[in-house]
Amino acid sequence: MVALGGACHLALTEGEDASVVEVHEHGSWTPCGPMPAALRESAAATWLSAAATDQRVYVANRTTGWASWFDPAKLQWGPTCRLRPDATVSTWGLAPGRAGAERLVLFGAKRGGEQAESRIVVQSWEVDGDGLGMWPPACDVAQQDTMPSEMSERLFPQEEDEDDELETTPLIGVCGNAAGGYVYNAADPAIGAVLYELRDKEGTAVERWEWVPCAPAVEAEPLGRVILACSPVGLVELARGSLAACTAAH
Repeated sequence: MVALGGACHLALTEGEDASVVEVHEHGSWTPCGPMPAALRESAAATWLSAAATDQRVYVANRTTGWASWFDPAKLQWGPTCRLRPDATVSTWGLAPGRAGAERLVLFGAKRGGEQAESRIVVQSWEVDGDGLGMWPPACDVAQQDTMPSEMSERLFPQEEDEDDELETTPLIGVCGNAAGGYVYNAADPAIGAVLYELRDKEGTAVERWEWVPCAPAVEAEPLGRVILACSPVGLVELARGSLAACTAAH
């Protein structure tokens, strides 16, 4: 288990760092070096997007795109880079990339221009997990996938009395694994989410998008906070496991 930042400044004593990093293993915590300088002022879940692979934990500032990775086995940080393939994007999100390669998927949301087909545009790029550069590296322009406009509009609906010029900035959230995951409205997760599936070969990152409605229980009884997560273990695998457990019990 890796704990990255998140400390309350008011609760810190002299000399303590809000961006401290600790790793829990074998029943104890090991303090490590603090988060890179570019991320220390945003060392909280509110401002950071995080993604974990089998080897590393990746973090990125949702607004600026500054990112880095931490290796729990070596207790050290990697390079710090600014992930910003599109300067007009206002919010960023990270997720693990496809299996078999240390890659990431970078998602970005922005307001569409006057000539854009959609009011809100959500795009994705593949990122090299080692150097944090766009993938593939040989391309002059980073390859991207764009969420279908009907889904991005549904994810960030416009209020009837909302002025276009005063419209709030879209804030995306992402939870995923090496097979795919979900993109959601971080300001209102109960709206629903968009499922994405990753390609299992070279090319752009996302192969398929699909709208996923909000759980009926959440719609029936609105909650103060909704947290989304996903797992590489699907419902089919869970059903098989339950059946196997019942069979073994009898």
